[in-house]
Amino acid sequence: MDNVEIEIEKESHDNIGPSYSIKIGDNGTVEFNGKTNVKKVGKHILKISRDLITEIVDKFNMIYFFSLKDKYLSTSDPGSEETKTVVSVRAGDKFKKIEYSKNGKAPHSLDSLVSQIEKITKTDQFIGGQ
Repeated sequence: MDNVEIEIEKESHDNIGPSYSIKIGDNGTVEFNGKTNVKKVGKHILKISRDLITEIVDKFNMIYFFSLKDKYLSTSDPGSEETKTVVSVRAGDKFKKIEYSKNGKAPHSLDSLVSQIEKITKTDQFIGGQ
């Protein structure tokens, strides 16, 4: 699959949860950048196969990612210290970015998708005790 770009960014505001980003390019390069509360701080580069990129894109399609709302953020406490996750994907001419937090009533499938991507790309080894 050509022209695929996937980014996941988790930003923790409670000094407990992990903060990191993952970027996946269509050439199979996976860049993990650990910020805080992770096993490995800093940039780490991995490589995955095109088959795994296709598998990841299929997982986005299975949860109808491009049909979901753009934001699932908690409105009750805008200054809360919740971890915010931003997931964006470009696949061909389609682009979608979703921001969500735990209390923002996001579909469980979003968290599940992020966990599956961490496992497929093997970046879960850098994140630690989740």
